[in-house]
Amino acid sequence: MNNRMLYIAAGAMALALGAPGALAKQNSCDDPIVIGTTISLTGPLASLTPGWDKVTEQLAAEINKPGGIMMKSCNKRVPIKFVIYDDQGNPATATSLHEKMATVDNVDVFAGVDWSFVVGPVSNVAEKYKIPLIGGNVATPALFERGLKYFWATPYPMASNWDANFADLIKNVDPKPKTIFWVTQDNPVYKAVFDIWSKKHEAAGLKIVGSEIFPNDIKDFSSIVLKIRAAKPDIIHVNSFDNIAVPLMQQLRQMKVKVMDIHFPIASEALAAQTKAYGGIEGITSVASWIPGVKGPFNELIERVYKNAGVSLEATATNMPRFTAYLIMIQAIEKAGVVDREKIREALYKGSFDGPNARITFDETGAPDTQTLVTQVQDGKFTVVWPPNQATAKVRWPAPTWQ
Repeated sequence: MNNRMLYIAAGAMALALGAPGALAKQNSCDDPIVIGTTISLTGPLASLTPGWDKVTEQLAAEINKPGGIMMKSCNKRVPIKFVIYDDQGNPATATSLHEKMATVDNVDVFAGVDWSFVVGPVSNVAEKYKIPLIGGNVATPALFERGLKYFWATPYPMASNWDANFADLIKNVDPKPKTIFWVTQDNPVYKAVFDIWSKKHEAAGLKIVGSEIFPNDIKDFSSIVLKIRAAKPDIIHVNSFDNIAVPLMQQLRQMKVKVMDIHFPIASEALAAQTKAYGGIEGITSVASWIPGVKGPFNELIERVYKNAGVSLEATATNMPRFTAYLIMIQAIEKAGVVDREKIREALYKGSFDGPNARITFDETGAPDTQTLVTQVQDGKFTVVWPPNQATAKVRWPAPTWQ
């Protein structure tokens, strides 16, 4: 075990076992409300979670400044406390840690755990112990079709809503794109996105001129890039996590591929840094749930938390789903008015809550109606270009640096 993992393990144990009030009691007005979560701080997904432990702790500090969450049953504010562990992006580890939080740490609720392949088994723990769970980045539709009663999630967005605003954008640009080439990571979420949106885009008149699925350990995309060059698409849809497809973006630049747009939903500062020497990601479109400048009910809170945590909001496109899971769990607890898991479950069931960019309502399965904003990198900065009523800049079309 390296020094960083020792530090994380020691810190997690301190948070879980050494802090006063960690063993919270249901219906208590004296103990902190304890929220359990795991974060992929190490392992293959760590590049997607920079500083998320610090953000989590800073959010608790902000909520606790006025005393915590207002509890009607107590007629006072009750502070919140997070129990945080590193799940290493491993489903078995995450499941074991949630078992520990349920039985040893005695958390009141779970919130924030990410990734469909991790949250799937973790949600069974929540169901077993009847502990409400709001996951973060959980976009796979099948996970909401299992009849669970204690599971919700706040992905931006669900696979069924993934390209909704992007599809609207490309209907309104000039010249209109006519062809698209899909490059999809071998991942359940991204394959679900392709299955749904390849059909929807094609029905809207966007002809598919190529489609490739690539393995998670790929390093050389040159054969795929050659196929893209031969197909001459108007749009390349890179349907993948950013860290996996860095070589693809580098090779697209090296081989001087020309397109109207590269749409890479999971774009980030890390992707920009790793492709800078090759021309970077200037002009590409991506998606976000919120960035500075977008109107929303939590603007000041979000910016303050991230600033105090020393974490960039543009560091990764996957940070806001987790933050939203926290925000909604806090609202649900306040709506319940009591630290009672069943009352909190009732508040969440088909509930409607404020999100960073719009109101969020859950259906009976726990799936949300979250929508993303389409962003474009302009002069090195992420800007919102669609929908128009939330835009911070006008779209540059076709993308100048890809001409």
